[in-house]
Amino acid sequence: MLRTVLLALALAGCPEGSQPVAVPSTTVTSPPLPATTAPPPSEPPTTQPPPTAPPVPPTAAATTTAPPGPPAVVISRVSTSRRIVALTFDAGADRGFGAGILDVLERSEVPATFGITGKWAAANPDLVRRMAGAGHVIMNHTYDHRSYTGVSARPALLSAEERRSDLERTDEVIRSLTGHSTRPWFRAPYGDYDASVNALAGSLGYRYHVHWTVDSLGWQGLSATAIANRCLERSVPGAILLFHVGSASQDAAALPSIIAGLRDRGYGFGTVADLIGG
Repeated sequence: MLRTVLLALALAGCPEGSQPVAVPSTTVTSPPLPATTAPPPSEPPTTQPPPTAPPVPPTAAATTTAPPGPPAVVISRVSTSRRIVALTFDAGADRGFGAGILDVLERSEVPATFGITGKWAAANPDLVRRMAGAGHVIMNHTYDHRSYTGVSARPALLSAEERRSDLERTDEVIRSLTGHSTRPWFRAPYGDYDASVNALAGSLGYRYHVHWTVDSLGWQGLSATAIANRCLERSVPGAILLFHVGSASQDAAALPSIIAGLRDRGYGFGTVADLIGG
């Protein structure tokens, strides 16, 4: 009897054929963000180079403001069939016979070329202006005539930067007196030069390093007659003759005879620019 009752109770709690009721699952989601809310910005990219790639320091070429020119061309004589020569005078010692030389050139109507140191120019501004006013060419002969190689004179050599400053200082002095740069004309003291001297001159705009064909040797104490004979005997078409204005030389005294003698031989006269241009 008890078994029957239990069975009846079980059938009444779960009718035959029914299936268990499936409980719908619930997915929990975060509430949507307000429309005005933007996602947080990403971290801005860094502008610094990575630690493994430091910036490369600039090279010497990168810091150069202008490309250097080719080395200065050394000219000791100009190849020409014309019977023409250039008279050149170096001025670096005392005032000497500078005024007298200019007088002779003016009377003879002869153009010339002067290699002037900056120190001499500063001490003789009237002569420098007179040279420029007469149309003579002026060359940069350094500031105080120190050898750039040490071959002909000591003390120790100038550094490359000291040489550069020396040439620039000279040009500044002469330009302030004449209104014109000495470029492209350069003459080394004592005629001492090497590849480094020509490279430096060229880098500063001096295209021509003017040497000479005939040295009068007046600076060695030759007489005016000996100087004149030497120059007349050695002159050839396109020659460049070297004289000095200083009082230790008799070049000024020999100059009238040299001009007259060359003209008798059919020679004319020009500046170094005239020779090269021709």
